Amino acid sequence: MMLSLFQNVQRFARPASITLTAVGLLAACDTQPGPASTAADSLATVAVDAPLPRFSSIVAGGQFTCAIDDTGTTWCWGANRFGQLGLGDTLDRFVPTRLQHSVPFARIAAGETHACATDSLAKLYCWGDNRDYALADTTVRIRARPGTLDVEGVRQLSLGTNFTCITDSSDRPLCWGTDRHGERGDDLLGSGPIAEPRLVGGEHRFVQLTVGRQHACGLTVEGEGWCWGDGGALGDGTLSDRGMPVPVRDRRFRQLAAGESITCGLKEDNSAWCWGVASDGQLGQGSPPRPNTFLPAPVSGGLSFQQLAPGRHRVCALDLDGLAWCWGSNYNGGLGDGSAQSQSQPVRVAGNRRYRQIASGDFHSCALDTDGIAWCWGENGDARGGGALGDGTMRSRATPVRVAGSAPESPAD
Repeated sequence: MMLSLFQNVQRFARPASITLTAVGLLAACDTQPGPASTAADSLATVAVDAPLPRFSSIVAGGQFTCAIDDTGTTWCWGANRFGQLGLGDTLDRFVPTRLQHSVPFARIAAGETHACATDSLAKLYCWGDNRDYALADTTVRIRARPGTLDVEGVRQLSLGTNFTCITDSSDRPLCWGTDRHGERGDDLLGSGPIAEPRLVGGEHRFVQLTVGRQHACGLTVEGEGWCWGDGGALGDGTLSDRGMPVPVRDRRFRQLAAGESITCGLKEDNSAWCWGVASDGQLGQGSPPRPNTFLPAPVSGGLSFQQLAPGRHRVCALDLDGLAWCWGSNYNGGLGDGSAQSQSQPVRVAGNRRYRQIASGDFHSCALDTDGIAWCWGENGDARGGGALGDGTMRSRATPVRVAGSAPESPAD
């Protein structure tokens, strides 16, 4: 779900504007969270002017999505109860809406209900839900616009539920926020929330950082994985919570990706391995689905992948040709294969589109095709808010739907 940050690597046509007119009372920027918005009170009209953004990176939070275009302009859509869209209010958005921010962002990451980004100087900005001080601020409950943190030199950035982790310019990991399950990795398991960035124990240097719902993992330059936090997803063979990093046993990886209660990794041969606490086949180990595996185990099917994106009770991935695959829970169409059946091994996402990036939130996923056009599928709204698919509706989709305005209409692939 909560993926590591991505950097702009490609240029596309500069976007024009998307205009969204909302009805309802705007919330103050730094205030208490309000009730989840509904379609009736948060969307009156949507006016789209072409051409619209072709994105260079995309991330998925719990029930919202954000993307960066080639100019560094950030666009967000979906649930906004905690100001996680960074738009200055707590109204949901059902199409991509531009953040009014003077500094272009180079990278972005999304957590359950908060988001953070870095600019070209690697300075950190965060917004959204500040429960347990995930925004490194002790003065507000939510921040509905990006706020500057006194943190610079950020290389890696990844967010979970009420905690945030980064690596600094020396690749040292730091975390802040909650520590109920050891999420901060500072050997204070079960202690209260802390707003100040704390060094993760063990003097590790990580070239990759990934955060799940309540655990985190880092990857060394040698391919060694280390994880901490919520037990079962740490790869140490136990169900125990850990307040310090423990090594992922038996395997070396070139990529790690953390989701809810599971972690997956890619080996050098591009095979996928998963481990953790599972109930819907999200470990991908075939039929009958194994409920729990606390050590790395291979995903069935023999596929080779280039990128993994775990969400909540499911995993999506891109193969070497850019085709999308998912496995696990198919709640509200989260597998994108057009069916309602959960799967314990990878199934193809509908369509023959080639994608270059994929991201998963709680029960929705989004991917960028080779032209920078965004497509999303899965859950699109519930009592907590909606619009994460960005198609102008709250209708869940079992196959990919084009994000509103992301390109002129053309025949489906």
